[in-house]
Amino acid sequence: MKKFFAIAALLVATLSVSAQDYNWAVGLRGGLFNGITAKKIINNNAIEAGVALYSRAVSIDAVYEWQQPVIGEGFHLYYGAGAYTNISNHYFGLGAEGVVGLEYRIPINFPLAVSLDYRPAINLIGGVHPVFVNFGFGVKYCF
Repeated sequence: MKKFFAIAALLVATLSVSAQDYNWAVGLRGGLFNGITAKKIINNNAIEAGVALYSRAVSIDAVYEWQQPVIGEGFHLYYGAGAYTNISNHYFGLGAEGVVGLEYRIPINFPLAVSLDYRPAINLIGGVHPVFVNFGFGVKYCF
């Protein structure tokens, strides 16, 4: 009987943790652009900003993301658009980017979210350069 109550308490604790929404998340994103990212949830959607390094340049971006639950508990599809800038010693670029991805918030006591996304972009100032191959994997701490 003690085992039953211990398993039930663990199950309830796990379900309550996975059902909680987070307000902020900070973490790392790897891919074509490797860097740090911060995400703020606003009315079930989000604003995500990041700083990344790419070919001796620094890229700063921000996107607005719409989020929808999919597949099962903890999974969210997100998609959106935003802007970025690339800065180096001899170059300045400004452009627009899109994002579509899938995030899974791991239902454990340590609040982590992992994501896989695609971020196509096009440079508008500093020369027109489309970026079609920008897949990334992210790991974020949620609070």
